Amino acid sequence: MNNRIAWKLTAYFAVVLVFFALAVGVAFTHLFKQHTIDIKKKEMQVRAVRIAEVISDNMSFLQERYGNSISNSRFIQYLDNVTMEDVWVVDAQRNLNMPAAASHHMQGGQQAQGRRHHRMQLENNPRAAYDALSVAAKSHIDEVFQGKPFTLEEFNPVLEDIVVTVGVPVYDQDGQIRAAVLLNSSVQGMQEAAWEGIRLLLISGILAMLLVIALSIIFSWHFTRPLNIMKDIAGRLADRDYQARCNIVRDDEIGALARTIDELSGRLQAADEESQKLEKLRREFIANISHELRTPVTVIRGSLEALQDGVVTDAEEVKYYYEQMHRESIFLQRLINDLLDLSRLQNVDFPIEKELLNLCDVIQDVLRSGRQLGAEKKLQVTAVVDTDVYVVNGDYGRLRQMLMIFVQNSIKFSAEGGSVEIELEKNKLTVTDHGCGIRQEDLAHAFDRFYKARNEHNKSGSGLGLAIAKQIALRHNMQLSLESEEHVYTRVTVTLPPKEEV
Repeated sequence: MNNRIAWKLTAYFAVVLVFFALAVGVAFTHLFKQHTIDIKKKEMQVRAVRIAEVISDNMSFLQERYGNSISNSRFIQYLDNVTMEDVWVVDAQRNLNMPAAASHHMQGGQQAQGRRHHRMQLENNPRAAYDALSVAAKSHIDEVFQGKPFTLEEFNPVLEDIVVTVGVPVYDQDGQIRAAVLLNSSVQGMQEAAWEGIRLLLISGILAMLLVIALSIIFSWHFTRPLNIMKDIAGRLADRDYQARCNIVRDDEIGALARTIDELSGRLQAADEESQKLEKLRREFIANISHELRTPVTVIRGSLEALQDGVVTDAEEVKYYYEQMHRESIFLQRLINDLLDLSRLQNVDFPIEKELLNLCDVIQDVLRSGRQLGAEKKLQVTAVVDTDVYVVNGDYGRLRQMLMIFVQNSIKFSAEGGSVEIELEKNKLTVTDHGCGIRQEDLAHAFDRFYKARNEHNKSGSGLGLAIAKQIALRHNMQLSLESEEHVYTRVTVTLPPKEEV
């Protein structure tokens, strides 16, 4: 009972079949009965003509032996028995001669016996038998003697039944019409034959309907089964079971719907995994920023309390505490600025001031600042470009900030007396150093927020520099990649967009 659609489809099929069967049955009943009677009439016409031809062929013998009473011959009686119909002969004097009633005319109980008695009376009086015919029948008999055959369906007073009567002329050897043959058949018998055919049709129709209903139930269940599967899958998806799949393979609309649900399941699963990943990153972000803020705040607070409580009174120590608080406040300011920059860059609605600029000018600007920063460690910072002009549509300050992050990291992780190379070749901009390098397990997370390599070279880092650089690159349609071999080199590659036409 849970499969309501299947039951409804079955009911619809059944109703349509019933109406169809009724319409076909009514039409067939009418047409079949009429067709049966028409066929019977044609058969009777053919038989009547053949009987008349047989009588005509034997006319000389019949007249020689029986005179004008040819219908009283055993020959006519024989024809009556063979045809299983009432064969009457009307002579030119309008005497209706009927063979004695045979067994095939006497079936039907007491009512049939009454008709038989009436007929026996007429068999002995041919003139009275003719007079007992209807006016229409007599008129048609007159036409037969003029050479016009007829077919008439009416109530026959002699047979006391509705019959079909076929009349044809009987010719002698000279071509003269000597008699009329009347072939009679009960309409009731024809209707009984028609009803027998209809009964067989009805039985066949009922059996066919039962078979079709059974098949419709099977097909309905087959049709609705994938719908039930998809309903269950939709329920599981609503319960956040995103691994549920329909796995229905059909080349139709239902199959397309199942594939769409499976695709939706995959996307929901991916979205859920991404949501979990973002939630994990959010927790890590909160934990990292709490850690990064806690250390300088703790140092500043401890230094202030020491100064406030008079624990530190020596002038040199007081100066040292002030310098320590100053350094920590600078770190806090830089951390806050980095967070603000990262937040702004991640917001696609936050505009950056783009204009056509020469990237080579940005490289030269970064080169000058990098040489100053590297002077303390006696680093050699160089730049090699294969063109003097590489026009891009970008924000000068942000592009300079991105390159400075790379150069500052290279300087930080380079050994004293080392080198940092900036190179522009075609659409590739690289910054390479030969310092401590990055472990392979750290490479995949280098551009994540607050991710820092835990070594003696990175104690003061916030872990936001490369994340900011990545966002700047994305806002300028640039791609970043990082490769490194520990204690050998580290190289950041920026894939630039095509040159702008000036």
